[in-house]
Amino acid sequence: MRRSFVAGLCGLALGALAVAGGTAIRASSREKTAAGADTPQPAADSPRADSNAAPPEPGGGHAVEVDMQNVDLGLTGGIVMHVQRLRGRFRPTQASSPPYLDDNDSYSVEIDGGRVSLDMDSLDRLLNQRVLGKERSNVKKVAARVHEGRLEQKGVMHKGLDLPFKTKCEVSATDDGRIRMHTKSVKILGFLPVKSIMKLFSIEMDDMVKVKPGHGAVVQDNDIILDPGQMLPPPHMQGRVKRVWLEGNRVVQDFGPVSPLTPAPIGRNHIYWRGGDLRFGKLTMDGTDLELIDLDEGDAFDFSVDHWSEMLVGGYSKNTAQGGLKTYLPDYNDLQAKRR
Repeated sequence: MRRSFVAGLCGLALGALAVAGGTAIRASSREKTAAGADTPQPAADSPRADSNAAPPEPGGGHAVEVDMQNVDLGLTGGIVMHVQRLRGRFRPTQASSPPYLDDNDSYSVEIDGGRVSLDMDSLDRLLNQRVLGKERSNVKKVAARVHEGRLEQKGVMHKGLDLPFKTKCEVSATDDGRIRMHTKSVKILGFLPVKSIMKLFSIEMDDMVKVKPGHGAVVQDNDIILDPGQMLPPPHMQGRVKRVWLEGNRVVQDFGPVSPLTPAPIGRNHIYWRGGDLRFGKLTMDGTDLELIDLDEGDAFDFSVDHWSEMLVGGYSKNTAQGGLKTYLPDYNDLQAKRR
């Protein structure tokens, strides 16, 4: 009984750890075994089965090569991922149909290389809306910030009663391309340190944190290993993280070097698709050659995956001699400002 009581007091702070990386915490392997959900997880020191697969050539099947640069990718729920640079491909979720830009569930994004980041506002939305919300967890009202070089989270954990917590952690990449969140300090009620109590009573995080499985995280001792692609709203992104660090108020993920498309895109801020088949609106492009170019290159290309057709109406297009299409679009936030 004493161990359970202490676990209840400590649990709230550790629940926030999952929040920090931007993915949900899976139940511990002990819990999954008891429930019969024994889906195997990749080992922390070995690459996932698909991590060494050779990328398909442009134009192979329905997969479409993609190159993005300096794009604020607006996802569902007000979540914005800043893409400094990204190379990969759009792969359809149904083999019989090409990626359809008007349906975020029709494709996934396979990342070969690049660098992306989330600021704290988007991280908070992601955690509270998709990772911990809708009764997925006993942790709620999470707010994250970067403080003194570490990721700090505050929130409330329900363990018989609602208890406020505060936790600080360090972020790093695992050998198999996921994210490790390592707790350095935990406090509850604003002043009570927890880690020493956990050590005294041999309590681990999975004794305290209760999050429904299947959201892209694994508890290992007092670390949480996160798969960054599983918690984002569609389109889902898949890639092997090489490095993770904090920069300003952002969590930055690096996927390695970028090999540019040929011929190179012409826009400074762009989304460029090449090869394969791609659907958008009422059109299907065979042997895709489509570049979306920011009309205002003074800041990042604000692109909404849910409302990009509205951006299309506000822009214009030019055909190239090779049968390609260059489409110049206004930033989505500029369109919203004009409406207001």
